[in-house]
Amino acid sequence: MKRRSVIRGLGLAGLGLAGMGQAQSTPGHAIVLSGGEIVPTAVDTPALAVVRVETDGRVLHIRGAVANLSGAFRDYTRDPVDDPALNARLTSAIHLHRGPKGQNGPLLQALKAVYGPDGRSATFVDRLELSPEDQARLRQGELYFDIHTALFRAGEIRGQILL
Repeated sequence: MKRRSVIRGLGLAGLGLAGMGQAQSTPGHAIVLSGGEIVPTAVDTPALAVVRVETDGRVLHIRGAVANLSGAFRDYTRDPVDDPALNARLTSAIHLHRGPKGQNGPLLQALKAVYGPDGRSATFVDRLELSPEDQARLRQGELYFDIHTALFRAGEIRGQILL
């Protein structure tokens, strides 16, 4: 299926994801998340997310949407991780992580999300200032998005940022 069809199907055109080539201060890049990217074992899921990233100096701007997840997003207040300091940073189930393709890595940031009424979809918009080390990781393709659900606690869909 072509990207524009997927974007329209997810209702993402209003997020500015449909016009990826429009003139802006820095070009945007689209990342499609899927279950096939989950490590160590791919997940068979109909879920799909599209994320647009743009850089403006050291700032990474993130805008995306996810739909058709297998179930509810993971709730870290009811299903916490073992590390209390990390758990305090898990303010949503939509995350940006450090790590190369095919490897899991540490959390960089939980993204600000607005969950849909069905509990299986969301939109998210966030920004973060990258350290010089994370800027290098971004250029090397060593940052990725991961979306966690109650059924797939370690992640249902994932997408590597490849600029």
